[in-house]
Amino acid sequence: MRRLTTGACPPRERLRSAARAQDGSFLVEALVSAFIVLVVGFGVLELLDRGTEIGGEQRMQAVAGNVAQTELERIRALPVADRSNLRDDSQRTVGGVTYSISSRADWVNDDSGDATCTAAGSSTDYMKVSTVVTWPDLSGRKPVTLESISTPGVRAFGEDQGSLAVKVSDRKGDGVRGVQLDLSGGATLSDATNAKGCVMWGFLPAAASYSVSFSRPPDYVTPDGDQVGVEPISLTGGKIKTRELLYDQGGHIKAKFVTKRRGTAIATDPLFAHVTHSGMIGPKAFAVASGSGTSGLLFPFTTAYTIHADSCSQADVPVPAPLPSPPSPAAPTAVAATVAPGATTASADVQLPVLNIRVRSGTVNKPGAIVRVRTPCGTVYRRTTNASGTLDDPGFPYAESLTVCVSDGTRQRTLLPLPNKNFNGWETLNTQSITNTDPLGTCS
Repeated sequence: MRRLTTGACPPRERLRSAARAQDGSFLVEALVSAFIVLVVGFGVLELLDRGTEIGGEQRMQAVAGNVAQTELERIRALPVADRSNLRDDSQRTVGGVTYSISSRADWVNDDSGDATCTAAGSSTDYMKVSTVVTWPDLSGRKPVTLESISTPGVRAFGEDQGSLAVKVSDRKGDGVRGVQLDLSGGATLSDATNAKGCVMWGFLPAAASYSVSFSRPPDYVTPDGDQVGVEPISLTGGKIKTRELLYDQGGHIKAKFVTKRRGTAIATDPLFAHVTHSGMIGPKAFAVASGSGTSGLLFPFTTAYTIHADSCSQADVPVPAPLPSPPSPAAPTAVAATVAPGATTASADVQLPVLNIRVRSGTVNKPGAIVRVRTPCGTVYRRTTNASGTLDDPGFPYAESLTVCVSDGTRQRTLLPLPNKNFNGWETLNTQSITNTDPLGTCS
């Protein structure tokens, strides 16, 4: 009987195992090779597609160049009077692609080669015609732009035509770009200021009825605080009219109001306040609630505004303010604040004079009595007295005279016009005693 033994595999089994191992290796190599072929194939296809795409973009750009050249030649063939101040937008379809064409003609200066609006150097020497062509898918390419310069003939325009150069400047005198100007009157034109803040319109019909309106939303203002400006202009034949317009990003002033009684500061509510500045026409008023208020948009002058209570110039505190009665020190001057573009400036506290009144019914202090005050601006205040017959808030706007009425609820008394100039609150308490001889009624 033969015994089976274990040990090394027979040669035939070893060959079969090696063959199976090699079959697995061949399969992996085949998969890797196929993957590489696919990656390379996709790359080649992408390059072919990109090449086709670039070729298409180049063709569209070349067509755009031809469209721009054709448009430029068309404009140059127009009569000089038709080219002057030209602004034209159109479209043209070539090979199924719609091209947008924007053309314009600008009068430019000999020295700068651009529209300039300085009073000393403004002139209409040449006409620069420019055409810009775009198409739906620029794919990062720049629009096609062509420019041409032409010189009008000596008698191209009549003696009854003039030119207008408008510059829009900020508070520092620098040109403001992108302000929309609309000209109306003898001609109707619109344009936005260039990098120098300038728009030049050449050879317009001479007339005295032109006006230029200008705007730049949302927060640009004129020195008078108007967001849309309108400027009347007249043109003289054969001359260039230059006009500078101030326009800048506005800001705000936030003010808080106090008064003083016997040296103690008390919050007060003047209902209205206004600011003044030598560069603007008239005061600019704003509402006040709970003792503070924020102005509307103000032009950012490099010098300060002056802040006053109430809504008109009759309430303006003189600068310097009048001296009070002894024993107090000098009264405060009017409060000033400078506006920064796009910012809100908090001012120092604005102090109002104190109207120190006590109301009595006969000889008894009257709580709940009515004190009605009318200012020269027409503002009316109605305040009630406390347990001691005085006002918790005795602050009222500065005035040469106030109209004051006091009432205990049954009878009323109209006082003689009272000045309100006492800033320190040291004046003697003004006691008003209402008697049975006073008229019936209350201060309305």
